[in-house]
Amino acid sequence: MRKAALVAILAATALAASCASEPPATDRVARGRQVYRDLNCASCHEGSLLNFFRPVGPPLEHVGTVAETRRPGVTGAEYLRQSVTDPGAFVVPGYPDSMPRGLGERISKEDLDALVGYLLSLR
Repeated sequence: MRKAALVAILAATALAASCASEPPATDRVARGRQVYRDLNCASCHEGSLLNFFRPVGPPLEHVGTVAETRRPGVTGAEYLRQSVTDPGAFVVPGYPDSMPRGLGERISKEDLDALVGYLLSLR
């Protein structure tokens, strides 16, 4: 009985450790990937069982390349930053205007810069 309790405690400890937040990355792109995960962006931008394999928002696997071509005279970084801070400004055809509002106020300028850097790296 003691052995089973010890195994259960060790399993719970291992699970808690694996779910613990990782420290903020120092590399900008790596930090941006963490912000992307923390904001749960994948739940809308990547196919899953919850959204019947069709993302609610546009897929982002090549957004670093696509962002540069979306608006003449607007850099990819500017486009992505505005898409996060003012989601209704540019709505990708074929997708609803469903991006959450207020993300720019919920994260720091550094994390927003990192998120944009990460998205630009997706080519």
